[in-house]
Amino acid sequence: MKKYRYEFPPLEPHFVESPSADAIIRYVKRTYPHNFDEVVATLVEIPRWPEFWIVLDADGRALPRS
Repeated sequence: MKKYRYEFPPLEPHFVESPSADAIIRYVKRTYPHNFDEVVATLVEIPRWPEFWIVLDADGRALPRS
């Protein structure tokens, strides 16, 4: 699975793992419907995990932490 980082509000990083870029886009649309464009502009793929993260399934839904 690929790892991503985005910021919203500005300078507040969030980290997610997703099987595809499409799933992360669907997640961001649901989570930030009024600020979608601002959030997507900060979205980048990252090579390593930070200490905390969110894991998504193929439909862009958050999975419980293990």
